[in-house]
Amino acid sequence: MLSVIDEVNAAQEALRRRLAGAISTPPRGVSEDALPSVPLIDLSKSFSPDLADRQVVASYLRDACTASGFFQISNHGITASAIAGVLGQAEQFFKKLSPSEKDALHIRHNQLFRGYEAGGDTYVNPDDHDGTSSPEVETKECFNCGYEPALDPDSTSTTSYVELDGWPPSGPDRCNVWPDPSLLPHFKAALAVYYGQVLSLARHLFRLFALSLNLEETHFDKLTTHPGGIFRLLHYPAQSTAQLAGKEKMLGLGAHTDYECFTLLLSTPHPGLEILFPPSPLTENKPIWRPCPVRPGTLTVNVADFLMRWTNGVYKSTIHRVVSRPVKEVVGGQELLRGSEARYSVPFFFSVNYDADIEPLPEEAVGPSKFRTMKAGEYVLERLKATA
Repeated sequence: MLSVIDEVNAAQEALRRRLAGAISTPPRGVSEDALPSVPLIDLSKSFSPDLADRQVVASYLRDACTASGFFQISNHGITASAIAGVLGQAEQFFKKLSPSEKDALHIRHNQLFRGYEAGGDTYVNPDDHDGTSSPEVETKECFNCGYEPALDPDSTSTTSYVELDGWPPSGPDRCNVWPDPSLLPHFKAALAVYYGQVLSLARHLFRLFALSLNLEETHFDKLTTHPGGIFRLLHYPAQSTAQLAGKEKMLGLGAHTDYECFTLLLSTPHPGLEILFPPSPLTENKPIWRPCPVRPGTLTVNVADFLMRWTNGVYKSTIHRVVSRPVKEVVGGQELLRGSEARYSVPFFFSVNYDADIEPLPEEAVGPSKFRTMKAGEYVLERLKATA
Protein backbone atom coordinates (compact mmCIF):
# COMPACT_ATOMS: atom_id res chain seq x y z
CA MET A 1 0.00 0.00 0.00
CA LEU A 2 1.15 3.54 -0.78
CA SER A 3 2.93 5.78 1.74
CA VAL A 4 1.42 9.18 2.47
CA ILE A 5 3.97 10.87 0.17
CA ASP A 6 3.14 8.39 -2.58
CA GLU A 7 -0.54 9.18 -2.09
CA VAL A 8 0.10 12.92 -2.38
CA ASN A 9 1.98 12.37 -5.63
CA ALA A 10 -0.71 10.00 -6.92
CA ALA A 11 -3.41 12.55 -6.11
CA GLN A 12 -1.57 15.20 -8.14
CA GLU A 13 -1.17 12.86 -11.08
CA ALA A 14 -4.87 11.98 -10.90
CA LEU A 15 -5.67 15.71 -10.95
CA ARG A 16 -3.63 16.17 -14.13
CA ARG A 17 -5.40 13.27 -15.85
CA ARG A 18 -8.86 14.50 -14.88
CA LEU A 19 -8.13 18.05 -16.09
CA ALA A 20 -6.85 16.90 -19.47
CA GLY A 21 -9.11 18.05 -22.28
CA ALA A 22 -11.61 19.81 -20.01
CA ILE A 23 -14.08 22.14 -21.73
CA SER A 24 -16.02 25.13 -20.38
CA THR A 25 -18.93 25.29 -22.84
CA PRO A 26 -21.15 22.46 -24.06
CA PRO A 27 -20.75 21.15 -27.60
CA ARG A 28 -22.95 22.69 -30.26
CA GLY A 29 -26.53 21.51 -30.02
CA VAL A 30 -26.34 20.54 -26.35
CA SER A 31 -28.44 22.74 -24.07
CA GLU A 32 -27.26 23.87 -20.65
CA ASP A 33 -30.33 22.23 -19.11
CA ALA A 34 -29.28 18.81 -20.39
CA LEU A 35 -25.98 18.93 -18.49
CA PRO A 36 -25.49 17.79 -14.88
CA SER A 37 -25.75 20.20 -11.99
CA VAL A 38 -25.59 20.23 -8.20
CA PRO A 39 -28.62 18.74 -6.42
CA LEU A 40 -30.38 20.56 -3.57
CA ILE A 41 -31.14 18.47 -0.47
CA ASP A 42 -33.60 19.66 2.18
CA LEU A 43 -32.20 18.64 5.58
CA SER A 44 -35.44 19.21 7.49
CA LYS A 45 -36.26 15.54 7.99
CA SER A 46 -32.68 14.73 8.99
CA PHE A 47 -33.47 16.34 12.36
CA SER A 48 -36.56 14.17 12.80
CA PRO A 49 -36.73 11.75 15.77
CA ASP A 50 -37.91 9.11 13.27
CA LEU A 51 -34.98 7.04 11.96
CA ALA A 52 -36.84 6.34 8.72
CA ASP A 53 -36.97 10.08 7.98
CA ARG A 54 -33.25 10.42 8.60
CA GLN A 55 -32.52 7.43 6.36
CA VAL A 56 -34.45 9.02 3.50
CA VAL A 57 -32.25 12.13 3.68
CA ALA A 58 -29.16 9.92 3.95
CA SER A 59 -30.17 8.17 0.72
CA TYR A 60 -30.20 11.53 -1.06
CA LEU A 61 -26.68 12.17 0.23
CA ARG A 62 -25.55 8.80 -1.08
CA ASP A 63 -26.94 9.53 -4.55
CA ALA A 64 -25.04 12.83 -4.65
CA CYS A 65 -21.80 11.40 -3.24
CA THR A 66 -21.64 8.51 -5.70
CA ALA A 67 -22.31 10.84 -8.64
CA SER A 68 -20.43 14.16 -8.50
CA GLY A 69 -19.66 14.37 -4.77
CA PHE A 70 -21.28 17.83 -4.63
CA PHE A 71 -24.66 18.86 -3.24
CA GLN A 72 -26.29 21.87 -1.60
CA ILE A 73 -28.31 21.83 1.61
CA SER A 74 -31.23 23.92 2.80
CA ASN A 75 -32.86 24.03 6.24
CA HIS A 76 -29.47 23.23 7.72
CA GLY A 77 -29.92 24.99 11.06
CA ILE A 78 -27.22 27.65 10.72
CA THR A 79 -28.86 30.87 11.87
CA ALA A 80 -29.22 33.90 9.64
CA SER A 81 -27.50 36.03 12.28
CA ALA A 82 -24.47 33.71 12.38
CA ILE A 83 -24.22 33.82 8.58
CA ALA A 84 -24.54 37.60 8.43
CA GLY A 85 -22.02 37.96 11.25
CA VAL A 86 -19.25 35.89 9.69
CA LEU A 87 -19.70 37.30 6.18
CA GLY A 88 -19.79 40.84 7.58
CA GLN A 89 -16.57 40.29 9.52
CA ALA A 90 -14.92 38.73 6.48
CA GLU A 91 -15.63 41.91 4.53
CA GLN A 92 -14.36 44.03 7.42
CA PHE A 93 -11.13 42.01 7.66
CA PHE A 94 -10.21 42.32 4.00
CA LYS A 95 -11.39 45.90 3.49
CA LYS A 96 -10.47 47.57 6.77
CA LEU A 97 -7.06 46.12 7.66
CA SER A 98 -4.05 47.71 6.05
CA PRO A 99 -1.46 45.63 4.19
CA SER A 100 0.92 45.89 7.16
CA GLU A 101 -1.81 44.83 9.62
CA LYS A 102 -2.58 41.79 7.48
CA ASP A 103 1.12 41.02 7.08
CA ALA A 104 1.55 40.87 10.86
CA LEU A 105 -0.80 37.86 10.75
CA HIS A 106 0.88 36.20 7.77
CA ILE A 107 1.08 32.40 7.57
CA ARG A 108 4.87 32.53 7.26
CA HIS A 109 4.91 33.17 11.02
CA ASN A 110 2.97 29.97 11.72
CA GLN A 111 3.93 26.29 11.37
CA LEU A 112 0.34 25.24 10.69
CA PHE A 113 -0.72 27.67 7.93
CA ARG A 114 -2.81 29.81 10.30
CA GLY A 115 -3.30 33.48 9.53
CA TYR A 116 -3.36 35.66 6.43
CA GLU A 117 -2.25 34.85 2.89
CA ALA A 118 -2.47 36.78 -0.34
CA GLY A 119 -2.83 35.57 -3.89
CA GLY A 120 0.36 33.86 -5.01
CA ASP A 121 1.46 32.93 -1.46
CA THR A 122 0.12 29.41 -1.99
CA TYR A 123 -1.32 27.45 -4.90
CA VAL A 124 -3.96 24.79 -4.29
CA ASN A 125 -2.81 23.12 -7.50
CA PRO A 126 1.01 22.78 -7.26
CA ASP A 127 1.19 22.52 -11.06
CA ASP A 128 0.15 26.20 -11.18
CA HIS A 129 3.51 27.08 -9.63
CA ASP A 130 5.99 24.36 -10.53
CA GLY A 131 9.03 26.63 -10.78
CA THR A 132 9.28 26.24 -14.55
CA SER A 133 6.57 28.61 -15.68
CA SER A 134 5.09 32.00 -14.92
CA PRO A 135 1.78 31.04 -13.32
CA GLU A 136 -1.35 33.12 -13.31
CA VAL A 137 -1.48 34.50 -9.77
CA GLU A 138 -4.62 33.53 -7.87
CA THR A 139 -6.63 36.64 -7.05
CA LYS A 140 -7.84 35.28 -3.71
CA GLU A 141 -6.74 36.48 -0.31
CA CYS A 142 -7.67 34.56 2.80
CA PHE A 143 -7.54 34.15 6.55
CA ASN A 144 -7.11 30.68 8.03
CA CYS A 145 -7.87 29.32 11.47
CA GLY A 146 -8.45 25.89 12.98
CA TYR A 147 -10.15 23.99 15.76
CA GLU A 148 -9.94 25.22 19.33
CA PRO A 149 -11.83 23.52 22.19
CA ALA A 150 -13.13 26.98 23.13
CA LEU A 151 -14.83 27.20 19.72
CA ASP A 152 -16.55 23.81 20.14
CA PRO A 153 -19.96 23.95 21.86
CA ASP A 154 -19.88 20.17 22.31
CA SER A 155 -16.30 19.87 23.59
CA THR A 156 -15.90 17.56 26.59
CA SER A 157 -12.16 18.03 26.95
CA THR A 158 -9.65 20.85 26.63
CA THR A 159 -6.62 18.55 26.53
CA SER A 160 -7.37 15.92 23.85
CA TYR A 161 -6.97 18.02 20.73
CA VAL A 162 -3.76 17.68 18.73
CA GLU A 163 -2.75 19.43 15.57
CA LEU A 164 -2.02 18.08 12.10
CA ASP A 165 1.46 16.97 13.12
CA GLY A 166 0.21 15.05 16.17
CA TRP A 167 1.34 17.58 18.77
CA PRO A 168 -0.85 19.85 20.92
CA PRO A 169 -1.10 23.50 19.87
CA SER A 170 1.27 25.64 21.91
CA GLY A 171 3.05 28.91 21.32
CA PRO A 172 2.17 31.72 18.91
CA ASP A 173 3.52 29.83 15.90
CA ARG A 174 1.28 26.79 16.49
CA CYS A 175 -2.06 28.34 17.43
CA ASN A 176 -4.72 30.41 15.76
CA VAL A 177 -3.83 34.06 15.31
CA TRP A 178 -6.37 36.84 15.61
CA PRO A 179 -6.40 40.51 14.57
CA ASP A 180 -5.99 43.14 17.26
CA PRO A 181 -9.42 43.63 18.91
CA SER A 182 -8.93 47.39 18.69
CA LEU A 183 -9.00 47.03 14.91
CA LEU A 184 -11.84 44.49 14.61
CA PRO A 185 -13.60 44.30 17.98
CA HIS A 186 -16.32 41.83 16.89
CA PHE A 187 -14.21 39.60 14.63
CA LYS A 188 -13.36 36.68 16.89
CA ALA A 189 -16.80 36.58 18.51
CA ALA A 190 -18.60 36.44 15.14
CA LEU A 191 -16.29 33.72 13.86
CA ALA A 192 -16.76 31.74 17.07
CA VAL A 193 -20.56 31.80 16.74
CA TYR A 194 -20.48 30.58 13.14
CA TYR A 195 -17.70 28.06 13.79
CA GLY A 196 -19.64 26.49 16.66
CA GLN A 197 -22.79 26.14 14.58
CA VAL A 198 -21.09 24.77 11.47
CA LEU A 199 -19.09 22.30 13.60
CA SER A 200 -22.31 20.95 15.13
CA LEU A 201 -23.81 20.69 11.65
CA ALA A 202 -20.73 18.81 10.39
CA ARG A 203 -21.10 16.23 13.16
CA HIS A 204 -24.78 15.89 12.25
CA LEU A 205 -23.87 15.37 8.58
CA PHE A 206 -21.34 12.70 9.52
CA ARG A 207 -24.18 10.73 11.13
CA LEU A 208 -26.07 11.00 7.85
CA PHE A 209 -22.96 9.84 5.99
CA ALA A 210 -22.84 6.82 8.30
CA LEU A 211 -26.47 5.98 7.50
CA SER A 212 -25.79 6.51 3.80
CA LEU A 213 -23.11 3.79 4.01
CA ASN A 214 -25.48 1.42 5.88
CA LEU A 215 -23.46 1.83 9.06
CA GLU A 216 -24.69 2.53 12.55
CA GLU A 217 -25.66 6.19 12.79
CA THR A 218 -23.09 6.73 15.55
CA HIS A 219 -20.26 4.97 13.70
CA PHE A 220 -18.11 8.11 13.38
CA ASP A 221 -18.99 9.73 16.73
CA LYS A 222 -15.92 8.46 18.58
CA LEU A 223 -13.72 9.92 15.83
CA THR A 224 -15.14 13.45 16.01
CA THR A 225 -14.70 14.29 19.70
CA HIS A 226 -11.90 16.80 18.93
CA PRO A 227 -11.97 16.88 15.13
CA GLY A 228 -9.93 18.74 12.61
CA GLY A 229 -11.85 21.74 11.37
CA ILE A 230 -9.89 24.18 9.22
CA PHE A 231 -11.81 27.35 8.55
CA ARG A 232 -11.08 30.00 5.94
CA LEU A 233 -12.36 33.42 5.08
CA LEU A 234 -11.83 34.04 1.36
CA HIS A 235 -12.06 37.25 -0.60
CA TYR A 236 -12.11 37.33 -4.39
CA PRO A 237 -11.77 41.01 -5.35
CA ALA A 238 -14.03 42.54 -7.98
CA GLN A 239 -12.48 42.63 -11.43
CA SER A 240 -13.11 45.63 -13.64
CA THR A 241 -14.17 45.51 -17.26
CA ALA A 242 -10.63 46.60 -18.21
CA GLN A 243 -9.04 43.85 -16.12
CA LEU A 244 -11.23 41.21 -17.75
CA ALA A 245 -10.97 42.65 -21.26
CA GLY A 246 -10.22 39.90 -23.75
CA LYS A 247 -10.15 37.23 -21.08
CA GLU A 248 -12.46 34.28 -20.72
CA LYS A 249 -11.79 34.27 -16.97
CA MET A 250 -9.43 35.27 -14.18
CA LEU A 251 -8.28 32.62 -11.74
CA GLY A 252 -9.44 33.14 -8.17
CA LEU A 253 -8.49 29.71 -6.85
CA GLY A 254 -6.91 26.99 -8.95
CA ALA A 255 -8.37 23.61 -9.88
CA HIS A 256 -8.15 21.24 -6.93
CA THR A 257 -9.85 18.71 -4.73
CA ASP A 258 -10.21 19.23 -0.98
CA TYR A 259 -8.20 17.09 1.42
CA GLU A 260 -10.28 16.28 4.50
CA CYS A 261 -13.53 14.33 4.83
CA PHE A 262 -15.94 16.94 3.49
CA THR A 263 -16.34 20.69 3.11
CA LEU A 264 -19.22 22.97 4.04
CA LEU A 265 -19.12 26.19 2.01
CA LEU A 266 -20.94 29.43 2.72
CA SER A 267 -20.65 32.21 0.15
CA THR A 268 -22.13 35.52 -0.87
CA PRO A 269 -24.66 35.27 -3.72
CA HIS A 270 -22.22 35.86 -6.56
CA PRO A 271 -21.10 33.28 -9.14
CA GLY A 272 -17.54 32.03 -9.27
CA LEU A 273 -17.40 28.43 -8.05
CA GLU A 274 -17.12 25.94 -10.91
CA ILE A 275 -17.21 22.14 -10.74
CA LEU A 276 -15.57 19.70 -13.16
CA PHE A 277 -18.17 17.10 -14.07
CA PRO A 278 -16.98 13.81 -15.55
CA PRO A 279 -17.00 13.02 -19.27
CA SER A 280 -20.23 11.87 -20.91
CA PRO A 281 -21.57 11.33 -24.44
CA LEU A 282 -23.23 14.77 -24.17
CA THR A 283 -19.82 16.40 -23.77
CA GLU A 284 -18.08 14.31 -26.44
CA ASN A 285 -16.50 12.31 -23.61
CA LYS A 286 -14.67 15.33 -22.24
CA PRO A 287 -14.87 16.61 -18.66
CA ILE A 288 -16.80 19.86 -18.46
CA TRP A 289 -16.65 22.83 -16.11
CA ARG A 290 -20.10 23.80 -14.82
CA PRO A 291 -21.04 26.72 -12.57
CA CYS A 292 -22.29 25.86 -9.11
CA PRO A 293 -25.86 27.14 -8.73
CA VAL A 294 -26.34 30.30 -6.65
CA ARG A 295 -29.04 29.42 -4.11
CA PRO A 296 -29.21 32.00 -1.31
CA GLY A 297 -29.55 30.53 2.15
CA THR A 298 -27.97 27.22 1.23
CA LEU A 299 -24.56 25.71 1.97
CA THR A 300 -22.58 23.78 -0.62
CA VAL A 301 -21.14 20.44 0.52
CA ASN A 302 -18.50 18.40 -1.24
CA VAL A 303 -16.74 15.13 -0.51
CA ALA A 304 -13.00 15.56 0.07
CA ASP A 305 -10.11 13.22 -0.64
CA PHE A 306 -9.81 11.56 2.77
CA LEU A 307 -13.43 10.43 2.71
CA MET A 308 -13.01 9.26 -0.89
CA ARG A 309 -10.02 7.07 0.05
CA TRP A 310 -11.83 5.87 3.19
CA THR A 311 -14.80 4.73 1.07
CA ASN A 312 -12.48 3.13 -1.52
CA GLY A 313 -13.65 5.63 -4.12
CA VAL A 314 -17.34 4.87 -3.69
CA TYR A 315 -17.85 8.53 -2.77
CA LYS A 316 -16.35 11.02 -5.22
CA SER A 317 -14.04 13.93 -4.47
CA THR A 318 -14.57 16.28 -7.37
CA ILE A 319 -12.29 18.92 -8.87
CA HIS A 320 -13.45 22.51 -8.51
CA ARG A 321 -12.08 26.04 -8.87
CA VAL A 322 -13.12 29.68 -8.46
CA VAL A 323 -12.94 32.13 -11.37
CA SER A 324 -14.07 35.65 -12.20
CA ARG A 325 -15.80 36.00 -15.55
CA PRO A 326 -17.16 39.04 -17.38
CA VAL A 327 -20.85 39.59 -16.61
CA LYS A 328 -23.09 39.72 -19.68
CA GLU A 329 -25.81 42.37 -19.84
CA VAL A 330 -28.29 43.20 -22.60
CA VAL A 331 -28.71 46.94 -23.03
CA GLY A 332 -30.83 48.32 -25.86
CA GLY A 333 -30.83 44.94 -27.55
CA GLN A 334 -27.04 44.68 -27.45
CA GLU A 335 -25.03 42.25 -25.34
CA LEU A 336 -22.44 44.09 -23.27
CA LEU A 337 -19.78 42.83 -20.89
CA ARG A 338 -18.93 44.35 -17.53
CA GLY A 339 -16.64 43.44 -14.67
CA SER A 340 -17.28 40.91 -11.92
CA GLU A 341 -18.40 41.68 -8.36
CA ALA A 342 -16.43 40.91 -5.21
CA ARG A 343 -17.12 37.50 -3.74
CA TYR A 344 -16.67 36.32 -0.14
CA SER A 345 -16.81 32.71 0.94
CA VAL A 346 -16.30 30.72 4.12
CA PRO A 347 -15.28 27.09 3.60
CA PHE A 348 -15.15 24.78 6.62
CA PHE A 349 -12.98 21.72 5.99
CA PHE A 350 -14.14 18.98 8.34
CA SER A 351 -11.97 16.06 9.37
CA VAL A 352 -11.95 13.42 12.07
CA ASN A 353 -9.66 13.57 15.11
CA TYR A 354 -6.18 14.16 13.72
CA ASP A 355 -4.59 11.68 16.15
CA ALA A 356 -6.97 8.80 15.41
CA ASP A 357 -5.78 5.74 13.50
CA ILE A 358 -8.31 5.61 10.68
CA GLU A 359 -8.99 1.95 10.02
CA PRO A 360 -10.86 0.61 6.98
CA LEU A 361 -14.63 0.82 6.94
CA PRO A 362 -16.52 -2.52 7.04
CA GLU A 363 -16.19 -4.42 3.78
CA GLU A 364 -19.95 -4.77 3.45
CA ALA A 365 -20.11 -0.96 3.19
CA VAL A 366 -17.31 -0.19 0.72
CA GLY A 367 -15.57 -3.45 -0.17
CA PRO A 368 -12.02 -4.56 0.73
CA SER A 369 -9.82 -1.59 1.61
CA LYS A 370 -7.19 -0.49 -0.91
CA PHE A 371 -5.55 1.93 1.53
CA ARG A 372 -3.43 1.55 4.63
CA THR A 373 -4.40 2.72 8.10
CA MET A 374 -3.34 6.34 8.50
CA LYS A 375 -3.85 9.28 10.81
CA ALA A 376 -5.99 11.97 9.19
CA GLY A 377 -3.64 14.73 10.36
CA GLU A 378 -0.65 13.09 8.70
CA TYR A 379 -2.47 12.98 5.37
CA VAL A 380 -3.84 16.54 5.46
CA LEU A 381 -0.50 18.04 6.55
CA GLU A 382 1.37 16.48 3.62
CA ARG A 383 -1.29 17.71 1.20
CA LEU A 384 -0.98 21.25 2.60
CA LYS A 385 2.82 21.17 2.39
CA ALA A 386 2.57 20.43 -1.31
CA THR A 387 0.74 23.74 -1.93
CA ALA A 388 3.21 26.08 -0.22
